[in-house]
Amino acid sequence: MRPRGYGVVLLTVVLALCAALTPATATAAARATARTGLGSTPVGHGSMRDADAYLRERMAEMKVPGMAYAIADRRRVEHIGTLGQDGDGEPVTARTPFLWGSIAKPFTATAVMTLVEDGRIELDRAVRAYLPDFTLADRAVSARITVRHLLQQTSGLPEITDSTDRFEHRPDPYRSAVAELADVTPLGEPGARHVYSSANYLLLGAVVEAITGRPYAAYLRESVLDPLGMTGAVTTPAQAARFPDGHSYVYGRPVTTPPRFDRTGPSYGYLGGTVEDLAHFAMAHLNNGSYRGSKLLEPASVREMHTGTARIQATHHYGLGWRDDDRNTDLGTPTIWHGGAAPGYQATMVLLPGTDRAVVVLQNVYGYFQDSQLTAAALGAARILAGGRPRSADEAADPMYLTLLVSLTTVAAVVTAATGWGAFRLLRPAGRPASRRRTVWTTASWLLLGLSLAYGAWFAAPDALGGSQRLIRLYAPDLGLLLTAVAIGGLALAVVRLGCGVRDAVRRGSGRQGSEET
Repeated sequence: MRPRGYGVVLLTVVLALCAALTPATATAAARATARTGLGSTPVGHGSMRDADAYLRERMAEMKVPGMAYAIADRRRVEHIGTLGQDGDGEPVTARTPFLWGSIAKPFTATAVMTLVEDGRIELDRAVRAYLPDFTLADRAVSARITVRHLLQQTSGLPEITDSTDRFEHRPDPYRSAVAELADVTPLGEPGARHVYSSANYLLLGAVVEAITGRPYAAYLRESVLDPLGMTGAVTTPAQAARFPDGHSYVYGRPVTTPPRFDRTGPSYGYLGGTVEDLAHFAMAHLNNGSYRGSKLLEPASVREMHTGTARIQATHHYGLGWRDDDRNTDLGTPTIWHGGAAPGYQATMVLLPGTDRAVVVLQNVYGYFQDSQLTAAALGAARILAGGRPRSADEAADPMYLTLLVSLTTVAAVVTAATGWGAFRLLRPAGRPASRRRTVWTTASWLLLGLSLAYGAWFAAPDALGGSQRLIRLYAPDLGLLLTAVAIGGLALAVVRLGCGVRDAVRRGSGRQGSEET
């Protein structure tokens, strides 16, 4: 879910209130109390202590219930920190499983590159060579999409499709998810521009299944997870039962939410495990594809994955499953990283090749509007380890969150009050009914307002936020509930006011008939 224009939402609010609402100023977040448990490896030097302190500060600032993090070099996990509690009320430990969200994408890219090295996949060959049934609404465009386009997120697939974040049971999940893409209209020519879409990596999972003849999760475990000693990695629904509850932000405070799992998710966003599991993966990529004597990929493949070729911003590019940006070049190192989120969880993995360090941070809370602040924990800690200070821009709150929260809460309250008053007048009419013209005008105005609110909250606002009601409820549940309340309230207001208009018409007709009889 990505914002494409908050204007539609704010316009709906303005029309409802007949006045613009001024954004409230965010107050400083209260400091949270965290339980701390450090791994057996001692803190090595000052910058690592500073990183520890910074992560505790970010945890308190963002009210994160539980966090686990690791600092590693090419050879070993140097330091593990665990803070707070999981969603079941137990202390977070090094063995607590977390969902990693889109960090699944570097894993999928790694699995694909093992097949490239084996000669079973060609990066610049059309996806249809491996998935003959794959198509989009524009068949000609979909025929030109290559495996490289999927890895780089330049296929032209839109960010939001109905094929991802599906939690129902499907007998052949990848095949059915690919089939659902047939009605999707591509945004442009393959290779033209970077558009981040989980559907790209869903397709890559399907390609791996088609090539290997095995479930994607099974091949991922054999080719990537097991060689890296990732014994706690979660790739199946049965294993996902181990996840504790996560947390979502509701009015800025974390509330528990049950973990979700999509059977096609391990290739794009529903992969998980312990902090040490993820640290092993980071170590392998920091060490040119090798982990403790086990060779996962050739160094040339790792370099290609880490080299950003698809432009996101002037200093930020996307490689093959990894982000590559210049945020720490002033400190003498490139920054190769990826973030991820799933309902209730957030994770970030950062590689600093110039300092031979990797940082992994797992948090058991997520909110769409808090994404950049949560990601800042790992990015800031990595910059500290590189010898710098965290960038304040990364830690800045999204100003629209509070604006939307206050605005929609106000609209919901006003609509509820107006509906309640209309219901009272429907049951207890006062005085003589208004003239016919005034009744028609008043009723039509209320109907238009109520139906406009319902349409705006249920359709226009989610579209303006770049998602759907379903996704908003997953990643911003407070706004999702408010939009639902406004939509239901708008319909109720329209029905009540229509009832008042009909009642007045009936009363006026009865009064006229009584006068004629007299």
